Amino acid sequence: MSTAESGVSRPLGDRYDPFHEPQLSDPYPFFAEARAAAPVFYSPALRYWLVTRYRDVKEVMQNWKLFSASNTLDTLKPLCAHALKALAEGGFSAVKALTNADPPAHTRVRRLANVAFTPRRVAQMEPFIRTLAARFVEQRLTRGRADIVQELAWDLPALVIFNVIGVPEADVPRVKASTGKRVLINWGYPSDEEQIRLARDSAEFWRYAEAMVSDRMKSPRDDFTSDLVHARAGDLPALTAQEVTTVLFSLLTAGHETTTSLLGNAFVWLLRHREAWQDICRDPSLIPNAVEEVLRIDPSVFSWRRKTLQAAQIGGVPVPAEANLLVLMGSANRDPEVFAEPERFDIRRGNAKDHLAFGHGPHVCLGAPLARLEARVVIEELARRLPGLRLVPGQKMSYLPNTSFRGPRSLQVEWDA
Repeated sequence: MSTAESGVSRPLGDRYDPFHEPQLSDPYPFFAEARAAAPVFYSPALRYWLVTRYRDVKEVMQNWKLFSASNTLDTLKPLCAHALKALAEGGFSAVKALTNADPPAHTRVRRLANVAFTPRRVAQMEPFIRTLAARFVEQRLTRGRADIVQELAWDLPALVIFNVIGVPEADVPRVKASTGKRVLINWGYPSDEEQIRLARDSAEFWRYAEAMVSDRMKSPRDDFTSDLVHARAGDLPALTAQEVTTVLFSLLTAGHETTTSLLGNAFVWLLRHREAWQDICRDPSLIPNAVEEVLRIDPSVFSWRRKTLQAAQIGGVPVPAEANLLVLMGSANRDPEVFAEPERFDIRRGNAKDHLAFGHGPHVCLGAPLARLEARVVIEELARRLPGLRLVPGQKMSYLPNTSFRGPRSLQVEWDA
């Protein structure tokens, strides 16, 4: 009998369902059960092996020679023939460039991307982010009650990353609307009819990125896209237009959807824990570590994918070659072997930054410094301007059904206007 069929892991594999309640709203009790009973188990429905413990997740992400990133952007559910046709007819032609490439190909693209996405460029964004946050508070949070996700967290990260990339502000609603659809086609489980519609949208989104790259090749500007098009690092070959478009296509989704979720999760946890909110209002120096604790306890990317290049042992469990893995950073971040009292939200936690929310190893998130900066600045501005902010009681959070991205789609807050 295989490990996937054993009496220990089979019930867990059958019960893992991130698309429906109760795991959609709160997957963490299931993760805790898995870490204790079967830290590595197989899901027959997903056809993925799930890795739940910190040390195993970290090892899988670090060891690219054994665990490939090549499946990272594959659709979780294979696309139907009509959806594949819609992508082809729409000109979609992404290549393995950054997120789903392995070294040495990944190393080349990453080095060139680092040339464009410099610490200096990130640091220069702080005044822009602070001005945006202040503007949103003054213009949108004025009536004593608001949906802080829709009124602030939805638009602000998009405006920030699009400013970096060079997307005109007028295009923000169009591009932002497309990102949720991409999450569903890649990490959700849509029907064939939904796949066709989502594939057409992905192709349109691709053409938008392609046009941006073509424009910057002819007329460079002071933005990330131009820097990436013209990036050089030693004797490395420059990125092709197709590679730049692929990187841009990913950033147009990951560069803001995850930060929207980070902000939503941050206000859920900080406002549920009034003492923590009051503490950061009194002492803003606590905010950077509070951001790390939010990333630990409820990461906006709670799982990612890898594939075994050969038969492997993960946490003592034999896994065959060419097996798809779902590495659960959200579970690893609550592993009691690493984090004392892992279910407790503690903005002063000494090792909060040891979380794996941004991944680990060669593929650690390129945009992590920008996400941290945005979260810090937004929380600082709201703590200063709206210290009486609180959750509207009785509301139920809703989440997009998928395997990897997690953040409330709506969050009602109130304050004394």
